[in-house]
Amino acid sequence: MYSFHYKILDIFLYVFHNCNYMNTNIVPITKARSNLSSLTQKVKGEKYVVLTKGGSPRAALVDIKYLTKLEDEVKKIYGKTFIDPSLLPLTRQFSKKEIEKWRQEDKLT
Repeated sequence: MYSFHYKILDIFLYVFHNCNYMNTNIVPITKARSNLSSLTQKVKGEKYVVLTKGGSPRAALVDIKYLTKLEDEVKKIYGKTFIDPSLLPLTRQFSKKEIEKWRQEDKLT
């Protein structure tokens, strides 16, 4: 099972690979080993380096601030609830009074 960071990396690579963003460098892992220091200096802001093995993307070097930003965005996306359309007839809008009551109940005292 992938860790959270690998999931983010997968999403990151998929989105940027399929959206044709071209501010990337693609480097085989074998070459990256001997140039890691210079590669880490290239990853500033939204720039990143994709590491490949056998021509396929395997990992990416990204600026840590940018990775944190991506993680926060993914957390927001995962925080949204998906409702199966077949269940929509069983849902209803809650009144402001009900919501306020729940908020009061949820407060820590």
